Amino acid sequence: MANEQALIEELSKPEYASLSDQEAADAVNAKTVTTRQPVDSGTLQDACMALGVWAKLEAAAEAGKADPPASLARTMMQRLNANRPIDLDTPAVQTMTANMISFGLMTQDEADTMDALADVSVPWTSANDVGEVGIGLVITCRRQMTAEAISNG
Repeated sequence: MANEQALIEELSKPEYASLSDQEAADAVNAKTVTTRQPVDSGTLQDACMALGVWAKLEAAAEAGKADPPASLARTMMQRLNANRPIDLDTPAVQTMTANMISFGLMTQDEADTMDALADVSVPWTSANDVGEVGIGLVITCRRQMTAEAISNG
């Protein structure tokens, strides 16, 4: 079953008011939104290499040193070599990124470039668990919208 409430809320927006049912269905199906998703550690490692961050990590990660830049660099390199997704929005990762910036292991611009890797464009219908929207579903939702407006009226 489609998430009709999400579709009703979407179809209530002014940009759909003048559209035919078919045009509204087409517009909803074409709409995309940006969501945040974990990023493969290999993709992040490639970005670090391309941006020059990996070289800074290698230089800072001297064996036997326990100071924060060295230990932080080693930890970061281990996480990037772990071959697993990394959720860039967790507090631990955000703290690690902030510390890397403060120790000069990456710049804010480099961090922003890597952070953008978690932004993924997906169909609005997928993000809202609506499924493919056809003319029939639009008609049904618009009828519900009209009935609600009359009952609240």
